[in-house]
Amino acid sequence: MNRASRYKQLKARALRKPEVRKAYDEGLEDRRIAVRLAELREKRGMTQTELAAKIHTSAAVISRLEQGSNVELKTLQKVAAALDARLTVESLAS
Repeated sequence: MNRASRYKQLKARALRKPEVRKAYDEGLEDRRIAVRLAELREKRGMTQTELAAKIHTSAAVISRLEQGSNVELKTLQKVAAALDARLTVESLAS
């Protein structure tokens, strides 16, 4: 069995544990939000430095946000407003 196959088996086994699955899913959601924010910023033709100046923070804060680091809701609201976007929460249940 090769290294990739062993990794897939280990991952599948670990994800059967509810607490591991929850942490994994939360990490994926953080990345999706971070990527979406970076995409919006780029679509608006702004650099991290320009966005940071617009919301009176540092480019390092924007960088951390786009890497999926924890960030305050207030900061997300400011970023959304600066990008002319809406911050929403949706139900995962159908």
